[in-house]
Amino acid sequence: MISALGVAVAMGTTACSSGKISQTNNMEAAINGANGTLVLDNVDHAGAQTLNVGSIGVRNLHIIYPTGKAADIYGNGGPFQIGFSIVNDSNVRKVRLTGITPVKGKVEFLTTASDGTVTRAAGPGNAGLIAPNGALVAGFPSNVEPEVAAKDGIKRLDVELTGAGDTVAAGLNTPLTLTFEIVDLLGNSLGNQSITVQTPVDASAINERGDVVRDIQSESGN
Repeated sequence: MISALGVAVAMGTTACSSGKISQTNNMEAAINGANGTLVLDNVDHAGAQTLNVGSIGVRNLHIIYPTGKAADIYGNGGPFQIGFSIVNDSNVRKVRLTGITPVKGKVEFLTTASDGTVTRAAGPGNAGLIAPNGALVAGFPSNVEPEVAAKDGIKRLDVELTGAGDTVAAGLNTPLTLTFEIVDLLGNSLGNQSITVQTPVDASAINERGDVVRDIQSESGN
């Protein structure tokens, strides 16, 4: 089994932990959030050759700036929407996002039925499964109506942070820990790994479209 490991990623820096997890974080043009890389454990061996299993890339992780009643939302510690793109660059591993843990409050994944009923859960379930070389996207750009953004055909998770108190504020970063279950191609669970990313609040309600993983299919697999 793989132990759950977390390493904080600071904005604008590159860091490597001791052991097998290496995390990087850097800002890119038109990207509003933080980036991090989680190198997968449980390296395969083919005879004397050691194979690189791959990594999980967390891209543009950010708290989406509330477009309405911002003062009330900040005062109440939420609800805040979370945006991100997660890329699985492994050829031999599926990965499943099982949950996101803040320093205060809770993160929930919302599913809206056709009749408008909203279901909340601590994890996204099968919707969080990312196939080899696949991607997972959450959140809509703050300056685009969800109905309009949905026309791009990308399946997006609805992720909400509540009860954050004063840990979320414009201009500050708040640590969010993302936990993944690692699964081999036969469907066997190989344990969990985690990454902690110092997450910023989106600068304003007017942003460039930086929430789409470019040249990556967003379809998850089973």
